[in-house]
Amino acid sequence: MSTKATIAHGPNFHLYHEGLDEDYVYLEIEGTQFEASYNRAMVPIPVHIWEVIRRYPGIDLSYANKTDDEIRDYVEHEVDERIGEYEKASERAKGIASLSGSLVFGPADQTRDRQIAAGTSRCQIEGKKNQAATRTS
Repeated sequence: MSTKATIAHGPNFHLYHEGLDEDYVYLEIEGTQFEASYNRAMVPIPVHIWEVIRRYPGIDLSYANKTDDEIRDYVEHEVDERIGEYEKASERAKGIASLSGSLVFGPADQTRDRQIAAGTSRCQIEGKKNQAATRTS
């Protein structure tokens, strides 16, 4: 199963973020010449792709100034909604419904408490990273 989270895509490009890689975004371009040598790669980026990249908003700072209580309230709300969606899903769709949001909260068929713990931990980590990023920029 892929952990790619698409930022933008088109007929010959895919800009994405790997779910477990916090340090990079990736750009795949098809049908474009490139130069590569030891410790260096150069890929000409077509203007229409550059415009997509240029407009990409960057890091999500939504958790940077949230208190732990605000994060927990948000996570509880999200977990309750996803459990509700999972319970409403047909037996055939439960697998897909369980995976939605699983990188943050874990599978939707886990207990509510486990999902809240996982989501709260992930959001608090993101908040701390975001605070550090805003201090260095």
